[in-house]
Amino acid sequence: MRILFLAHGPSIHTRRWVRSLRERGHDLLLLTATPPADQDVPSRIVGAPWPVKGLRYLSALGAVRRAMREFHPDVTVAHFLPNYGWLAAVAAGSRPWMVACWGSDLLINARRSPFHRARARYVLRKAPLIHVDAEVLAEAAIALGAPPERIWTRAWGVDASALLPSASPSRIGSGAAGTRILWTRQLEPVYDPEPFIRALGILKRRAFPFRAVMAGDGPMRADVVRWLSEEGIAAEVTLAGFLSEEKLRALYHGSDAYVSMSRSDSTSQSLLEAMAAGIFPIVSDIAGNREWVTHRRNGYLVPAGDEEALACAIVESSCDPEAQAMRSRGPAIVAARGNFTDTVVQLEARLRMLAGSGEIA
Repeated sequence: MRILFLAHGPSIHTRRWVRSLRERGHDLLLLTATPPADQDVPSRIVGAPWPVKGLRYLSALGAVRRAMREFHPDVTVAHFLPNYGWLAAVAAGSRPWMVACWGSDLLINARRSPFHRARARYVLRKAPLIHVDAEVLAEAAIALGAPPERIWTRAWGVDASALLPSASPSRIGSGAAGTRILWTRQLEPVYDPEPFIRALGILKRRAFPFRAVMAGDGPMRADVVRWLSEEGIAAEVTLAGFLSEEKLRALYHGSDAYVSMSRSDSTSQSLLEAMAAGIFPIVSDIAGNREWVTHRRNGYLVPAGDEEALACAIVESSCDPEAQAMRSRGPAIVAARGNFTDTVVQLEARLRMLAGSGEIA
């Protein structure tokens, strides 16, 4: 198939989708307002580099329409509803296309104002196929007017086989440094890093041994550095920044507990990676996480923003007699419901149907 892809060029998710579809033999062109980091991806930059993002995407409309005429795709795939999804909805006309929602576009962006809601409704009502990665997103899309029969709910998924632990994971906290804790979320308000750092401060004051790595970066990095200093745990916590897939995989395999205190999420890729690697997940009790973690079945759920509850959960996970059994369930869950290769195969089948008839049966 000839697939026109509209998405944010630098995103690791964009590169992953483009790479996987090209490897399956499809002719693919990426249109993006921001240059991709991977120059091997066939791409065109669209839109004027105006400081106002809304105007930048509006200015890209003509280029998207021209690309559709010149490239003549069998199907167009747009990632993220408010900008690239809107471009596809306006430019595609009767051509087959789909939109893949990322979570924040439905759970956060669409709720900001009447304008944002109206834009989301417009895209969702026009899209022949809507891919969401969690039931909570499907519910949000339907609430905004999406026809339920056009919604495909499936986690994007991770490379479950590559993340599978090579051996049976050791008991949590069995190392000389104590419990090894991993954070892989970006340093942004929606992921709420402060309760995590405050919880680590509580652990130190209670003489609970640990080492933590925060793999990720973002606009709150300066705040994170300040909080680490306030809690006196700068020596115990490594700010690793963004890491390659290989280095991140090594961190997963060398950690005991994974923590995410996100206040809003659909299906978290980071959570699936941690579960696939056999790490004990301790995550905020929100709808997206509850679709993957059942409290005391395959991890712990703690109230969002509650540093005391998080600290207690980390300590408890180090001595819970069921911890090993809970950790061992993660890889099987991800292999069954969250394997990326399976998702790509299912996506390909739906794109072929879409390209053939303009709709999903």
